[in-house]
Amino acid sequence: MANEVTTAAGSAGELVAAEIVSRLVIDAAYAEAVMPPLVRVADISGESTLSVEFPKWPLLMAADLTEATDMSNTAVNTTSTLVTADEAGILITVSDMLLNGAGLGGLEPFAEELGKALASKIDADLLSSAASFASSVGTSGEDMDEAQFLSAIYKLELGNAKGPFVAVLHPYQVGNLRTAIAASTGAVWGGPSAPAAEVGSLGTLYGVDIVQSTNCASINADADRLGVMMPLGNRSGLAYVLKTGAKTEFQRDASLRATEIVVTALYGHGCVNTAPGGGVKMISKHE
Repeated sequence: MANEVTTAAGSAGELVAAEIVSRLVIDAAYAEAVMPPLVRVADISGESTLSVEFPKWPLLMAADLTEATDMSNTAVNTTSTLVTADEAGILITVSDMLLNGAGLGGLEPFAEELGKALASKIDADLLSSAASFASSVGTSGEDMDEAQFLSAIYKLELGNAKGPFVAVLHPYQVGNLRTAIAASTGAVWGGPSAPAAEVGSLGTLYGVDIVQSTNCASINADADRLGVMMPLGNRSGLAYVLKTGAKTEFQRDASLRATEIVVTALYGHGCVNTAPGGGVKMISKHE
């Protein structure tokens, strides 16, 4: 019988399997990544470029005028930050013995793990860019507490940042914040009707959404964790440039009796506004 759907290299079966894996990888990658929806995004997937120039408008000041006196011209000199997309990816090799024993159902766990790995890479890259923010709160070697959280809000507001704000913190930082609040005797938390549910979940604190990520960077020779508080979305000082999303390809290695699953993406990341209005570093002790 001709034109069977088989596992042979170049067959319809291989193409179908690649498409199945590709969809699983994309679903896993974008379900797991938490940072892209929180930051400024530039989609250049349909453009003939790998770079995006992010302009920064200068702070302009008006002045008093004198009757019958000509006004002075104000120079408007914008600055910009260039973010260029480059490749990231992961490859695994699955043997024929495994595929022949498990069939297409055996590909799903591999696809999901590849997607998670790519998502983790994207988040880690964006969070590492937070190191470029000029403003910071917290002290090396000390636990995160409520005062540091409030100080980050104040620094954003002092920098004329526009809300809503979001904080991305390591689970250890969130754990320390919970402990500090639970031990507080302040009127907000220490009264007889303290909002225990909010202390437990910390989904939102003082109007700031909190997102947890284990990809918050290790800094100071792994002594500290680097979290961030920033405006949400297009006002964020962090930017994500999307050129191509997760792409999956199969490569047959006949002598090895195995198939390589290659997953790649093309994207860029960077800090495009280092001023306090773009974001604030949140530094506390490493777990």
